[in-house]
Amino acid sequence: MGIILFFFGAAVGSFINVLATRYDPAAFLFSRRVIGGRSHCPGCGKTLRWFELIPLFSFLVQGGRCRRCKKRLSIQYLIVELLSGLIFVLVPVIIHSTFYFLLSTFYFYFLSAVWILAFITLLLVSLIDFRLKIIPDEANVFLAILGIISIFLSASTFGPANGSFLGSYALLFGLRGNIWLNHASAAIFALFLFGILIFITRGKGMGLGDLKLSAALGILFGWPDILVILALAFITGSLIALGAMGSNKKTLKSFLPFGPFLAVGAALVFFFGHDILRLYFSLFPA
Repeated sequence: MGIILFFFGAAVGSFINVLATRYDPAAFLFSRRVIGGRSHCPGCGKTLRWFELIPLFSFLVQGGRCRRCKKRLSIQYLIVELLSGLIFVLVPVIIHSTFYFLLSTFYFYFLSAVWILAFITLLLVSLIDFRLKIIPDEANVFLAILGIISIFLSASTFGPANGSFLGSYALLFGLRGNIWLNHASAAIFALFLFGILIFITRGKGMGLGDLKLSAALGILFGWPDILVILALAFITGSLIALGAMGSNKKTLKSFLPFGPFLAVGAALVFFFGHDILRLYFSLFPA
């Protein structure tokens, strides 16, 4: 099952690459203008044959080059297909370990599908934001809808020590009595924080797309997960920015899209949230 999920996820990753490279802000994300037409080589423009479109294998067998013009293809194609495959395999593992004995088989599969879709969407958002410095509104709305569905699915299991990817550490931050209040508070907190940042920087440091994405993640993850997501996003963003400045690739006036860092923060909390807080609090022994 894991192998099947991986290669199915890699195929989805191939489609994500198509959406990310063709997306036009003037068109709807899933419009015919974006997804229509056969895949072709970005170098010579030749339509790709079926055996050139096999996820992972085609890229590796062809040595990362077009079979006709020999132009080197972006490593993005391979990385996205690999990440998408891993999302399909690893997300259900985390859902099982987090909600073990709490969900029936039906709810487990449904909730796993919701979170797989969420991380596939975050992967797509990261690629588009990195290329165009834009986060599509339809992606943010979709993430918010997935968050509401997730709330319905996990409402019966929500409790003081349940419903957070931070585990028992969530108890330290309160708001564990009502799942709707918890997730609404997370969204409001994200909106308030990014609203302040946009006001202070006059839109030069953060954009409205980042604000909308953070609010959608608040609905999806709840409190206090969103707090840790934002903290990790700012930390990783700062480290990458300092590294880029150190290598003379960026200056203080350079603009880095923040959407990918929000996605990284969300992934870190989902997969390692409890371990990260355990490591953090171990630095301050009582």
